[in-house]
Amino acid sequence: MCNEGVFMKKLIYILLSFVFIVLAAGGWYFSGLIYEGGLNPEFPDTDEIGTAEDRILVSSIDENTITLNVEEELWGVLLEKGIYGVRGQNGDAVVGEIISSQNNIVKRELIKLTGTLVPGDKVNGTNLVTIDEAGSYRILGTSSWSGQASEGVYTPESVSNLDYEIISYTSNLGEFPSYLTTEGDKGIVIFVHGFRGDYSREVFALMRSGDLNDLGYRSMIISYRNDRGVPKDPSGIYQYGTTEWKDIDGAINEALKYTDKVILFGTSGGGGPISSWLENVGDKNKVSGIIYEAPVISFWESVEVNGGARFPWLPTQLFSYFKLVTEIRYGVDFSAMDFREAVIESDIPVLLFHGDDDEWVPVEMSDYIASMRSTNLTYVRYENVGHVTSWNADPARYVKELSTFLDSLD
Repeated sequence: MCNEGVFMKKLIYILLSFVFIVLAAGGWYFSGLIYEGGLNPEFPDTDEIGTAEDRILVSSIDENTITLNVEEELWGVLLEKGIYGVRGQNGDAVVGEIISSQNNIVKRELIKLTGTLVPGDKVNGTNLVTIDEAGSYRILGTSSWSGQASEGVYTPESVSNLDYEIISYTSNLGEFPSYLTTEGDKGIVIFVHGFRGDYSREVFALMRSGDLNDLGYRSMIISYRNDRGVPKDPSGIYQYGTTEWKDIDGAINEALKYTDKVILFGTSGGGGPISSWLENVGDKNKVSGIIYEAPVISFWESVEVNGGARFPWLPTQLFSYFKLVTEIRYGVDFSAMDFREAVIESDIPVLLFHGDDDEWVPVEMSDYIASMRSTNLTYVRYENVGHVTSWNADPARYVKELSTFLDSLD
């Protein structure tokens, strides 16, 4: 009996030691992934984070339809509602309505084909579709239209055929360059991009600047701290608004030199800096309205959704542990990156777009804000639509919502 007791104690000690080692190693590993995939401003290659990658094949194609085998897709757009691009080595296609879908096989309306696509071709999906001046869809990043002014550089002119100038604004960290389109007398919309941005590559803003130009607004597409080639935050990490709001305020002050009507437009991680500006400044004499597209307003909520999508085998209970390890290891305060109450309590008018199939930023965050804020909020929630693809879901409706909201600010 004595020997059995000693054996059991040793076994328990070994098991506890093993569990401790596994938890410590797991916490270190996943806190590192959180840092590299969401906090590190140094633009490392994060393509290997998670399991998602493009593995898409053309199954069949005819004059009116295309069937795709979507084994795995990084952004998931080809299984979602809307207008999207399919890019192959020898051609590309604009696809529309989902005709049928079973498991990973989807049959879609074929709107436009450029070049050739044949069964067996490896392709990828993209939401970078726009409408040209002739009313025809075209896909950015194809052999027929790169959208670039020069290698790796996009401008309002190269993407939306708009005249522009490059201006700078000042914050406490220094000067930051921005695009400013030149036409439009109703006001200026300031675009605030998400994590690891570069104002010369913000194609979402550059495409939407065309829509805003048609509505009488100029677009100011800004850089801010931690972007490529501009000053870094002293903390050494992306702060999701806790410090970036100072840059947003500097951009607002610059825009007010040109107009007395400024609207903020935050996409994805750009939602945090704008929402933090609401918390720290929130002056409705400076900003007439705010537009959000799939905004990160509480960063940790997005980490959990992102992690669950990329590591579905992980027990969700472990994320609280990973959160604690990340905070200790990198000196992060995730609670300081939660600005939901600031958005709820503000009375500056808000237009909020979000799709319910967003695997990067949880739609529940927007649902919560919409349920708690009683005034001056228009919530446009889409079914079977993913991350920052509300325009693709229904271009005409999207532009109408923009127009109605902006007209309401007069």
